[in-house]
Amino acid sequence: MAYRAAMVAAFATILIWSFSYPVARVGLRHFDPFHLSGLRLVAAALALSVIALPRRVGLPERGDRLRVVIAGLVGMTFYLAILYVGLQVVEAASAAILIALTPIFVALLSGPMIGERLTAWGWSGLLLACAGAALVILGQGGGLDLGISSLLLLVAALAHALYNVLAKSLVARYTPLQVATWSMWVGAVTSLPLLLSAPGRVAGAPWDALLSFIFLGVCGSALGFVLWARAMVGAPAAVVSSALYATPPLSALIGWLLLDERPTIWVVVGGIVVLGAVTMVIRRGVAPALERS
Repeated sequence: MAYRAAMVAAFATILIWSFSYPVARVGLRHFDPFHLSGLRLVAAALALSVIALPRRVGLPERGDRLRVVIAGLVGMTFYLAILYVGLQVVEAASAAILIALTPIFVALLSGPMIGERLTAWGWSGLLLACAGAALVILGQGGGLDLGISSLLLLVAALAHALYNVLAKSLVARYTPLQVATWSMWVGAVTSLPLLLSAPGRVAGAPWDALLSFIFLGVCGSALGFVLWARAMVGAPAAVVSSALYATPPLSALIGWLLLDERPTIWVVVGGIVVLGAVTMVIRRGVAPALERS
């Protein structure tokens, strides 16, 4: 039951994050990448504080504080800033393919760092899902452009993967709200130097740019990462991260329903491959004893 609830939380997060990429592009029309990432984290930290402080989330134990700081610094401040720099200069298709490597990085890090290992079925499903995601992304148009800027997105994917593994180790001892709140606090505080010139930009920002960082902070980060941490409680990090592969086909579906962007046959085929592969990871990616825990 816990395993199923974990995957429901994971896919709820993916639904929120599927809207975050186009919303971020709206914000990047007015804010530079460092301003947008910092404003997003400050909005998220404030939103979580409203909920967390009355519940007295406290602070992590002394032995876990360095891990929390690394999680917030790498998984929030560094990840978002590098991600937005990459999104500004890298073609959308290339960016999505590179970020889609996150679950593979999570699987590679989970073994040595937290002792979680996928079965052969799990690895096969991850690789197949990656191929399916590439079909969806390339089927939407645009080629694969690899360069220095693309390397930034590859580093961002690795940073996001490291956060996932660290968060998984923390939710074994703390609540999802605590882990997400502490991460956002660290991210917001370490982003403050990036926001020294932001007040002027915020004062002159159009309404859509203001709504973009508020949505990204409150929904994409605050709500999204609480749900993501909740998913980590009941399932292995690599299995939860495999849900990220549902983002490209879900984004294509959202574009079809809301923007009348009709998917090509490759998008449909890729979406079917992704759904089948992620199902393989969820059902057969881990040993039964680990799945029940």
